[in-house]
Amino acid sequence: MHPFTPEQQAAQLRKPHGEGAEAIAAYMRELNRELYTHVVNHLLPAKNLSLLELGFGEGIVPEILDQHNATLHYTGIDFSDEMVKMATAKHIPGARFVRGDIGHMPFSDQTFDVVFGINVLYFWETPEKELSEILRVLKTGGLLMLGYRPKTFMQAIPFTQFGFTLYETTALETLLAKNGFEEISTETTEEPDRIISGKLKPMQHAVTLAKKPA
Repeated sequence: MHPFTPEQQAAQLRKPHGEGAEAIAAYMRELNRELYTHVVNHLLPAKNLSLLELGFGEGIVPEILDQHNATLHYTGIDFSDEMVKMATAKHIPGARFVRGDIGHMPFSDQTFDVVFGINVLYFWETPEKELSEILRVLKTGGLLMLGYRPKTFMQAIPFTQFGFTLYETTALETLLAKNGFEEISTETTEEPDRIISGKLKPMQHAVTLAKKPA
């Protein structure tokens, strides 16, 4: 991987840019393999749903869905020009990639059946604003899925000291409830241990699900 400092790595994870964009995209693909699988397993059984991914990176999720011959009505939004270019270049049938800000999304009210994001909530400076926008673009009864690694496991990673807001599952569930979501639940999965700062550490990811009230 590109020799980033922890602060540079944090900045690239927030918004891949410049010469390091391709390297950080490859890093995310490998690091988040189990999380992608978890989210895709939720999406695969559904048919003809309109999907919105928040912070799609290089377009891994729609690529996996396409490999499973899923029926795609997929839109992704990301504020990285480089990620939009990389994802668009894959020419995934039924997928469109939009450059934009999650806090001010260029979509009509009640557009999507499912909104999901993987490792994006750490970077929401005012999560109430992002969650309000998500509620706006979700259809009544629509589903939000957020994939992430809980604070207990993430705080040992050096780059999370720079601009990351970390959540335990209970804190995220409380945040979602306070901002208008219901039927909130979380699934956690143990991952293989990872070497962090020269030491082998346990790792876990979580997927929290919540619905827009009917």
